Amino acid sequence: MNGVSFDNKYYKYKSSIVIRLALSIELPTRYDASTTLVNPNESVFVEFSPEYPDRAPRAYIGRNDFDFARTPHIYCERDGLRPICLFRGDGDEWFANMEIEDFVKHIRSWYEDLASGVNIEDGGQFEPLRLEGYTGTLSYDYEQLSSEIEKAADNQKNFLLQFFVRWSEKKIIRLTSRNTWLLKTSGFDNEKNIQFGLVCWGQSKESCDLYDTRFPRTYSELIEYSSRHGVELEDVNDNDLELLKGHASFVVILAIKRSHKLIGVNSFYQFVNFEVLFDTDVDGKRILTPSSKVVFHKHESPFTTNKAHEISNLDPEINPSLIIAGCGALGSKVALHLVRSGITNILFSDPDIMSEHNLSRHALLFNSVSHFKSDEMKKITNLIYYHENMEAVSSVKEIKKILEDAELIKKLAPEYILDFTASKVVFNQLINNKNKPTAISAAIFDNGKFGLLLSEDGNGGLRLDDILVSFYAQYKTDSYISNYLMSEKAQANEPSSLLNVGLGCNSETFILADDVISLFASSMSMTIKKILSGNYPDGGGWMYRLREDGSLQIQKIDVPQFYCYELDNWKVRITDKVINDIIDQTEASGDSETGGYLIGQCNLKTKTIHVIDNIEAPEDTIHRDDYLILGKSGLRKKLSQIERRSGSTFGYVGEWHSHPNGPESFSVVDYREFEKKAQEMAAFGITKPILEVLVTPVDIKYAILALS
Repeated sequence: MNGVSFDNKYYKYKSSIVIRLALSIELPTRYDASTTLVNPNESVFVEFSPEYPDRAPRAYIGRNDFDFARTPHIYCERDGLRPICLFRGDGDEWFANMEIEDFVKHIRSWYEDLASGVNIEDGGQFEPLRLEGYTGTLSYDYEQLSSEIEKAADNQKNFLLQFFVRWSEKKIIRLTSRNTWLLKTSGFDNEKNIQFGLVCWGQSKESCDLYDTRFPRTYSELIEYSSRHGVELEDVNDNDLELLKGHASFVVILAIKRSHKLIGVNSFYQFVNFEVLFDTDVDGKRILTPSSKVVFHKHESPFTTNKAHEISNLDPEINPSLIIAGCGALGSKVALHLVRSGITNILFSDPDIMSEHNLSRHALLFNSVSHFKSDEMKKITNLIYYHENMEAVSSVKEIKKILEDAELIKKLAPEYILDFTASKVVFNQLINNKNKPTAISAAIFDNGKFGLLLSEDGNGGLRLDDILVSFYAQYKTDSYISNYLMSEKAQANEPSSLLNVGLGCNSETFILADDVISLFASSMSMTIKKILSGNYPDGGGWMYRLREDGSLQIQKIDVPQFYCYELDNWKVRITDKVINDIIDQTEASGDSETGGYLIGQCNLKTKTIHVIDNIEAPEDTIHRDDYLILGKSGLRKKLSQIERRSGSTFGYVGEWHSHPNGPESFSVVDYREFEKKAQEMAAFGITKPILEVLVTPVDIKYAILALS
């Protein structure tokens, strides 16, 4: 290669082969040789491990007079060698598609960038030290510790006496793979196994930008190293050192103040983590001597809700208080998707216990068997975020009792309730409860062929049953929905243990694979996060249809506007299409009265009548200026067809007629007809009410005919 010379000598380094290259470096114009970091010719050692070419070579600085103190991207000293950090990512992956010539070009680019000053700072931030050869890992919140130092520095302190506690659900520090420790700043528990340590920083406000990676190996070297960075370890008094002797070692976290915030963290401090091992005297007592051994440890940030939001690309402000009802297969998977996104302010509710057969498709594992699912979901949430004081709680009460617990609801202040119970009883309870948080309901239907997610609008307008009725109403135009409803009707008339009530029943006979549930759960959780983010303030519904190739087709459910009325403890909800139809028919009939039949659904448990369609007055209807006799020609056939194609989901729910010439309310004749209908209802044992609608020149009137 041009500008590269190789002396054809090979060196043995442990199990590797090392060569030395001389590189010609293209220096920038007007390069100041007096302050130079890079020479026109640089010597570089290149190490080839036994795993080459699967593993990229490593490059080392080839001269001893190199200005390491001002040079970033160099690892700490290893056997007298100074490795160069050439890659921000995985160098082996980069080298997989490259040749050795590309690697050498990359080394040369590193030197040329250093000469130009473009690799010293990144966007006005400080390039941190490159550490290698550490003994263990310390895990703590970088920015939180930095904030604590800032507060303590204001009080003229230059070190914090910390202590470390074995396994806890809070801030953990792992010293080795076998020992787990916790960094705390307040409180003391004599029953815990406690190890003390220090966090030290300089009293001066001056920054230190040295890239000093020749790490100390003894305590005297640690004192010198700290002093070079403006931190005086000798200021720690003997009384504090006595507290450190409870264990064979203690930790020193050295906080080096930089002139800029470090890349990747919101802090001016570079933390370097050391562990000092006590010597022992002739009597076996622990003593600290200048020759006491020092090792250093890698830092690892604990997994926090803020980090989860960042990784999941979710606004950190989105962490609403939730009640999750139903921690079965679908509910547990969706819940953990939300938890891993940083949404943790959750009450898990489920009275069910984890059974062994649940392991085939549940998010929980074997150690949760025979325990309440809700308690186990709370536990796993708290373990994921062990560093933080979690707000996740659980209950084995049924959701109705939870919603009736005024004190609990006041404490939780839930914004949403997510229903994964697939229970019609719970569905009705959510509809009947006016003071509940915004409800979102999700379930899988038809042996995993499709799923539904329904979301209220949060303002008391759009209800869950409005969306579900709107979905079923598509039977007229969607043969898939019609066939499903007819199939449900047929199975409901046959004894079967596989009724398709939606995945949620705790039955090992319910046949559905884990990967199918996971597919629905991931898609539904993405929709739910959009709802929680405020993307659908008016609520809505979604159908997730499983294709033969294993993908999901997601379709937004077309929900019409409902006109809502309440009378005699009943709720009447009529689509705008039906209202417009009957008004148009009234106007087309002129001065003659007209009417028709109303099609919809009546729910006795929620005392709600939904009207989704109408049948115009049959041909044998008698229209007069002052009265109307609705005909029945062809009516039975039309009603039979509606009931058959909708699987008896929809049918006759009432009638409507007009008073174009008044009166502007139900007439005496109307009330006589109501009385006759009531007698017929009693005679035939009809328990469902009949809706009567009157269109007048002024407005629309309603009446409910019910035996009660």
